[in-house]
Amino acid sequence: MIRAVFTKDRLTLTGHADYAPYGQDIVCAAVSALTYALIAALQEKGLVRELVVRSGYVTVAAQEPCEAEFAMIRCGLAQLAGRYPQCVRME
Repeated sequence: MIRAVFTKDRLTLTGHADYAPYGQDIVCAAVSALTYALIAALQEKGLVRELVVRSGYVTVAAQEPCEAEFAMIRCGLAQLAGRYPQCVRME
């Protein structure tokens, strides 16, 4: 299961979706796409304060509150958590 933890200026994701085998997991792909879009948006504006990406773990923190950017990924992850509750959990 992917666990998503939000604060005002940080997102931390841990775990794996385990919906399908590696390379075929649509839930993992969706979470990854949302996450990389957030990272790119923050990098484009020069707002990344901290970024760690490794298998089963991502944390991205902004230098200041970025409400619109974090609201977008929160919405996408909430949709995934609703559709695939066995794979994604938000806290």
